[in-house]
Amino acid sequence: MYDFVVASDWPWGIQAVLKGREILANGLTAIDAVERAICVVEDDPTCESVGTGGIPNAQGVLELDASIMDGSTMKAGAVTCLTMTKNPISVARKVMELTPHVLLAGQGATDFARQCGFAEYNPLTAKSLTAWKKIRDAVFNANTDQAAQQSYLELTTEGYGSATVLQLTQALRSQLSTSHGTVGVLVTDRNRNTAAGTSTSGWPLRFPGRVADSSVIGAGTYATGKAAASATGVGETAMRHCLTKKVCELVEEGKTPTEACEAALLRMQSIEKFDHLAAVICIDADYNVGGASTKPGFQYEYMRASDREPIIVAPKPINFAIS
Repeated sequence: MYDFVVASDWPWGIQAVLKGREILANGLTAIDAVERAICVVEDDPTCESVGTGGIPNAQGVLELDASIMDGSTMKAGAVTCLTMTKNPISVARKVMELTPHVLLAGQGATDFARQCGFAEYNPLTAKSLTAWKKIRDAVFNANTDQAAQQSYLELTTEGYGSATVLQLTQALRSQLSTSHGTVGVLVTDRNRNTAAGTSTSGWPLRFPGRVADSSVIGAGTYATGKAAASATGVGETAMRHCLTKKVCELVEEGKTPTEACEAALLRMQSIEKFDHLAAVICIDADYNVGGASTKPGFQYEYMRASDREPIIVAPKPINFAIS
């Protein structure tokens, strides 16, 4: 019998797993481990798709999304389009614990964070601003910064007319092969309680106000008394199929976490044909871990109490067409 297990995804998730194991070894709860593990990645400026160091939206504003769920109580909290705040996962936990709501958005989420004592903080870094400008220049096919700035001003001041929507939509679609960054953390603690959390800064140059699946319970994050799951990849696909909820339901029906992840992705591909990355990780209350992805390059990692270093898994891509 294992004492606990903590899992995460992507290479930056390794530091989350190490922090989660430390928290669990000190006897804290699953929800504590999820929050503090995700904070480590949110605070890492080298991760350009989560928290500090994320890349802004089309108007140059860095909007953050996160959610957290306690499987033992089915309570959940989330924030979307949160700005000027350091740790969206911690604000999401406050939403869960202090309000009658699940999801707070935009200025309301930011005001709530201030009321809870989260200081104003700019997560945008010089590196992420430079990366944003590079993407912006490529979108507008500009040879000079002045030309790119003029096109950008036209985009953001003249409203989202059909031509502007088409231009930005085409630019975002061109990012589908690379837009997948989140951090998800799953935990089953020594009391067999499960918890899940996910955090992201979303697509670079996305439409302002875009909601990521990382803030949507049942899409990016879900936890029950039997299982917990977190999704990554193009979030719109996960939202359309309620990906993490489906994975947890499949575990409750008797599948292992890996079988549940694979089955859920195959089901998605049988209904909707797509060529971008969708991936999901899962744990169950019996300390089993699994994951699956539609594309190569994805990894997840986990540690149990007896492990001295993270176990890294690179699952073979699931493809409905050849399965």
